[in-house]
Amino acid sequence: MKPVIGICADYSYELKGVYEGFGSGFEYQLATNDYIKAVEKAGGMPVIIPVFSDSDNIQNIIDIVDGLIFAGGADIEPKYYGENVGDKIGNIIPERDKQELQLARNIIENSKVPILGVCRGYQLLNVVCGGTLYQDLSQVKSELRNDNFINHSMKGSPKYNPVHEVSVNKKSKFYKIFNKEKLDVNSYHHQAIKDVADTFNVATIAPDGIVEAIEMKGDRFVLGVQWHPEMLGERNEEQLLIFKALVNACKENKLANCAS
Repeated sequence: MKPVIGICADYSYELKGVYEGFGSGFEYQLATNDYIKAVEKAGGMPVIIPVFSDSDNIQNIIDIVDGLIFAGGADIEPKYYGENVGDKIGNIIPERDKQELQLARNIIENSKVPILGVCRGYQLLNVVCGGTLYQDLSQVKSELRNDNFINHSMKGSPKYNPVHEVSVNKKSKFYKIFNKEKLDVNSYHHQAIKDVADTFNVATIAPDGIVEAIEMKGDRFVLGVQWHPEMLGERNEEQLLIFKALVNACKENKLANCAS
């Protein structure tokens, strides 16, 4: 059987233009088709994990997935990394924050299930392990006074279009995955990792110093990327290597569990 890859759903209080005429107050849970296609192309079976009403269900996820993707979405509430809400914070989804932080902590502490975090999911992995975030990249521009600062929020650029490069740490798992010192990536974020949690090593970095990928120290497969490889994978097969590495890690973990 193919490895089952859970994809954490985004949560929306309103989707304009959907089911209009049926009243108001609908809430939605959804995942972009890019994640589904990327997992399938990598050889996995994607399953969307909703935000549960019953918190007890969160504990059971560890038993039904072989791997997990924490996907992109709204900002993480700053209280989870020891800060008050600033004036540049974006949308916050408390229901999603609460579940995903609990889920990530549970899987990291109580299993060896492989994890991939993308954009918000990458930031969430850092926060759950004790790291912090810049609430807005204007803080970086101000603090570092970096004249080479890159626009990381390229909302007008096609999802499959790379807009800047990242340098890959030659000692990292990412280098083993791509076998390259430079990668071209897309960019749709206004926040970034500030203090990297002690649990992680920096795997890639942008030319302006923004950390673009992290990975758990040691052999365990817990990786996070700030860009969106699932979107790039539409026209750049190389970016699907991240998902193939996730699926392969799931297979290896299942074999190890069967042997023990």
